[in-house]
Amino acid sequence: MKTPFGCLLFFTTLTLSVAVARAAESHLPRGVSPANAHLYVPDSSTHWRCLDGSKKIPFSALNDDYCDCKDGSDEPGTSACGTGYFHCANIGHVGSNIKTSRVNDGVCDPECCDGSDEFNGQIDCPDTCKEVGAKAKEEQERVREVQEQGSQLRKQYIAHGKSAKTKLREELEQLKAKTERLQKAASDAKDKLDKMTEKQEQFLEGTKNEREAARKVQLAPLIEEQSRRLRHAQETKDHLFRTLQNLKEKYNKNYHDLAVKNTVSGFEDFVSGLGEEPIFKEEKSAVEESNEDDIGISGDDRLKALTDDTNIVLREIGTLYDLLNGMKHEYNTEYNDEAVLAAVKVTENFEPLWNSGLQEFQDEVSLEIPDEESDDSPAAERLKEETDIARAEYDAASEEERSANDRISDINRKLEMDLGSDETFAQLLDQCFEYKDIEYTYSVCLFGDANQKSHATTFLGKFSRWEGDNYDTQIYTGGTQCWNGPERSVKLVMSCGADNQIISVSEPAKCEYLFKLKTPAVCPVLPDLIEAEMAATTLKERSGTKEHDEL
Repeated sequence: MKTPFGCLLFFTTLTLSVAVARAAESHLPRGVSPANAHLYVPDSSTHWRCLDGSKKIPFSALNDDYCDCKDGSDEPGTSACGTGYFHCANIGHVGSNIKTSRVNDGVCDPECCDGSDEFNGQIDCPDTCKEVGAKAKEEQERVREVQEQGSQLRKQYIAHGKSAKTKLREELEQLKAKTERLQKAASDAKDKLDKMTEKQEQFLEGTKNEREAARKVQLAPLIEEQSRRLRHAQETKDHLFRTLQNLKEKYNKNYHDLAVKNTVSGFEDFVSGLGEEPIFKEEKSAVEESNEDDIGISGDDRLKALTDDTNIVLREIGTLYDLLNGMKHEYNTEYNDEAVLAAVKVTENFEPLWNSGLQEFQDEVSLEIPDEESDDSPAAERLKEETDIARAEYDAASEEERSANDRISDINRKLEMDLGSDETFAQLLDQCFEYKDIEYTYSVCLFGDANQKSHATTFLGKFSRWEGDNYDTQIYTGGTQCWNGPERSVKLVMSCGADNQIISVSEPAKCEYLFKLKTPAVCPVLPDLIEAEMAATTLKERSGTKEHDEL
């Protein structure tokens, strides 16, 4: 198998270059980089001037382990001055510079993989540049592959962004043209519904008397039952009232029973709140009297008034019972006060009949009021059906108009957003990413919200702006305020990656979070191989050179 001449020439050239570099460096003072070789040349008298121009010394005084120059430039290869820089050639890897103070300090500095910084024999630093260089090349290859993958994805993002923006503009124009028609359709549907509603109201007004009469018949049993409940409640209240009034008038004041006195005092306050003591006689409520007079009160109004009156009386029963029940548990049983014993007896008899928590009788449940019976005549059914259709048409038309207006607002929002100079971030708009650590789950929706979740969710901020001109750092502000601290905020720093993922979350300052996101959106846009070859061919043609076979 023959080795191609081009490959042989390449390796020969590389070998010669390394050899030349080694030879060139062998003539330089120790610690001087090839880039600074021109600064370390003796004059005709074999003298050399300090780089700061402050002094002229013999060229042989360089690296004599004595600091002659103020700027330390005469000792690039020793630690005598410690202010300059020592160059490590690192053949097989990349050259680097370290402070001269680290020369011969007994430490193998990783920046000098060739071990050239420790030459006095104090420590042996092996030359690891070949291995380090190999690892560096592997890392460079990995980074290159990531950048190539990310570059291809970013090109897709850019194409998507530009296409999406064009489509959004087209959709916006179509929606604007459509909006006028939708507004008219919704307006017409509203007019139709209003007319049908008015027509239905007129029909209902015409049948009002018949419907009210039917409703009275429908509610008659409930009205009768509620009237009975009101009478029962009033009778019970009167009985408890008389019991307390009798207690007030007849209890033995010489006993000085504090529980009895408190009950009597409470009763007096109750009577004072009424304005005057009631006169006990058989009388009917205003609502019951109106039932007999038939003055045009609807069945629903009658039932509601009866229920309201009953509830008022029930609350008064509760107040009176609480006064008696409090005395029953606290009075002095040794006094044998007949008025007190009579009141206690009434309380004990009433206790199983009363629900103190609900303030109602134990055997009474709330009455269930039925819906009004619908008019099922053909005319009423037809009118109801036509009104329902008109309402459904209006709902559909108004919903379509609202949806179109919402979409217009959303499109305008997206068109106004700064999604990068080439619309790269349109692909990531509203996409969300998470990062989980031991205690929390962090999330960010690009151009939206950032949150921290554990047992509860803490708002870290809302997208506010880009930072800088490179479109690789976003700022999220206005998060939940920290206790005794600022509002939470997030800085989202992006770097090139083959996929989208948060790689770390930290809190460098109190309540100021740093998210690091890998994404193709910030990878460099690399030219395709075909494009690169075409560009190279074009460059050769313009320079007047042509490729030819090597013989």
